[in-house]
Order: sequence, then structure tokens, then C-alpha cells
Amino acid sequence: MSRYVVSYGNESLDFELPAESVVGCWNGPDGMEPEAAEAALRAAIEQPRGYPPLRQVVVPGDHVAIAIDSGLRRTGTLVKVLREVLNESGVEPDSINVVALSAPVEGAEAEKGGPTVEIHDPSDRDRLSYLATTAEGRRVYLNRTLTDADVVLPVGLLRYDPLVGRHGPWSLIFPGLSDQETGESYRRGMRDDSQDQAFPQPHIDEALEASWLLGSQMQIGVVPGVRGPAEFVAGLMETVRDQGADAVDRLWSFQPEARAELVVAGIGRPGVATTIDDLAAGLATASRLVRHGGKIVALCQVREALGPALQRLIASGDSISSSGVLSGHESDRDSVAGRRLAKVLGWADVYLLSGLDHETVEDLSMIPVERIEDVRRLAARAASCTFVSQAEWTRGFVPDTDAS
Repeated sequence: MSRYVVSYGNESLDFELPAESVVGCWNGPDGMEPEAAEAALRAAIEQPRGYPPLRQVVVPGDHVAIAIDSGLRRTGTLVKVLREVLNESGVEPDSINVVALSAPVEGAEAEKGGPTVEIHDPSDRDRLSYLATTAEGRRVYLNRTLTDADVVLPVGLLRYDPLVGRHGPWSLIFPGLSDQETGESYRRGMRDDSQDQAFPQPHIDEALEASWLLGSQMQIGVVPGVRGPAEFVAGLMETVRDQGADAVDRLWSFQPEARAELVVAGIGRPGVATTIDDLAAGLATASRLVRHGGKIVALCQVREALGPALQRLIASGDSISSSGVLSGHESDRDSVAGRRLAKVLGWADVYLLSGLDHETVEDLSMIPVERIEDVRRLAARAASCTFVSQAEWTRGFVPDTDAS
């Protein structure tokens, strides 16, 4: 017998199973401790890839906007390091503004004495400014803090994304810090990844174009780890895109040799609230690792209220996995989660151990799990198992296209 551990949020669950019944086990990169992460960030902006050091990018009198992605931890340290370098380069403290895509995640400490962080509101037209029109004819509206700045420094997570394929600082700027209509348009245009597709198809040309129109050439990408950043990639936008994609594939790709009868997916990082989007992303990962008609057991601590798209799934009853069940709800804020969940439910049975009430879980056509012993029992009865922690960040893929 061998021991396997699946982590989810602040919890973990161990299993004792024969090694021959386990197809694969994945935990993701742990990430750097705070001191090492700060040193790595300083090194990244002092020796960026394909671009001059940050201290040479600005001049005294510049107004600088620092854009912060959602899901980043230790944002206080990130902002502190950037402000120190900017101040040493002659930029006045009151000439540095910070705008965030969303409120800081749990575990993202505020910098003492640091600037007030503006939380982007895509529906506030007074805080938006027209930038330009893309080659495809889309009018680009961005947060006014960005368009008013001389220099924009976006700090974005490098990860897989169902809307743009490859998320990074460029997609933080656009569509992230754009207007409500643009966000809805991207959600309506989301393409579903096929079950045998190794990686999401890139749809980032427009996002890159918006960064170019804004003049944001130096960008900072953060490859996440379980407890801290795993790697920083800073430099010229195109270089960050290419080398960042390589880093994410290297650190977050999990490719077992075969699909399993049962996949146990741990969802959520320690110290960070787990969202419905995380749950849907984790289930999407598990669906690429499980046989058609198999079982997925999702472990998470999500307690988030359901949005309109998921409410529509509940109202659909037995047709929840139908491809057209969310027709007319594509622009809802939770439509991406809803569409991913509907697709997973059409592929495998889903068991869920979570903070959601049992009635809600059942209404979503999932099977609620009360006790961790029930999870262990399901694993013990399965002919083959795969264990994956941090499933929401992982790109799981089985090379064999035979999904049965």
C-alpha cells in the first residue's frame, strides 16, 4: 500500500491504496517563501527579458499606474518593491497609483503606508476612458487610471484561461480593466475546449494589441505556486507571453499515461477563499483525466452564492448538461463557470465535498458527500484512480485521445 495526499484550501486528505491502482498523483509547485519571492521579483525587474531595467524605463515627473491582477497573493510586497524602485528612479510617491482587478485575496497583505488601491468597476463609465479602436473594429475603453498614466506596469498571473487561452498581464489590462460590455462580449465568445485538446487555443491577439495601443511594453508575469509565487517573468510583453507560457506549461502541466475510473480533485489554495469559478475550473481539469462515464470527487471549501447562470442550470432540471441550457445567459458574470460545469456533468458523475448546502449540490446534479471516509471508500472501490491537488490551476491532459 502507498500513501497519497490531496490538498484543498486549508485542508488535506490522505489515501492508502495499492500503487498499481493509482494512475497518477499531482500536487503542483509549492512556490517561494516571502523573502525568496521578494528577491526574485527584484531580480526580475532589474534584469527583465528583452527590455531595459525598470529603473531605466521611467524619468522624474512620470505618473505611473501599477495594475494588480485578481488572485495574486502578497500584493503588498509586490507594490512595495515596485514603489521603492520607482521612487529611487525619481518618481514621486504621490505620482504612483495602484488599480486592482478585484479586492485583494485573503493572504494578500496591505503595504503599511502604501497608496490606496482603486478597485476597478467596469460599470462605472466615469472611471473609464476611450483609448483606441482595434484592427478588428472594437472600441477599447480602459480604466482611467491607466490611460492617464505615463507608464503602466501590469502585474498579472500567468495561467490557463478559458476566455483568452493564455492569461497574463496583457489580459489583466484587456479585457480585465475594460468596460462591462467588453467583459460580456468575451464571455459570450468563449470557446469550449474539447476533451482531447492538450492546451487552450490562444485568443490573445486583441489583448496584446490593447497593451500595445496603451504603450504598456514592460509587463510582469507571476507563475503561481501553492503557497507563494513559483516564478516571475518580467520584460517585453511578447517575451513575457512566450516565456511565461513555457513556464506555466513546465510548472502546471500534468499528463498521466491514461484516464482513470475515478479522479479525486482538490480545489483551492491555503489561505485563499475558494470561488465557484475555481470549482468549475477544477472540475474541467478532472474531466480531462477521467474516463467518459467515470466519477469525479471534488474536494473544496467553496461557500459562494450562486449567480444567475448557475441558477439557470438548477431551473433546467434533468437537462442541466444540455449544450443549449444556458442560451441567453452567456453574458452573465458566472456564465463561464456554468458552461464548464454543464459540460463536465455531461462527461462524468460528480461527487462534491464542499461548503455548499446539500440541496444546492443536488440541484446542480452533483452528489453531495458528507464525510471524508466516503471519499476514501469511493477511491478504494475504483479500479483506477488519479489524485490531483490545485486542480483549478492545473492543465491535466492524457495524450491518448481514446477517452473511454
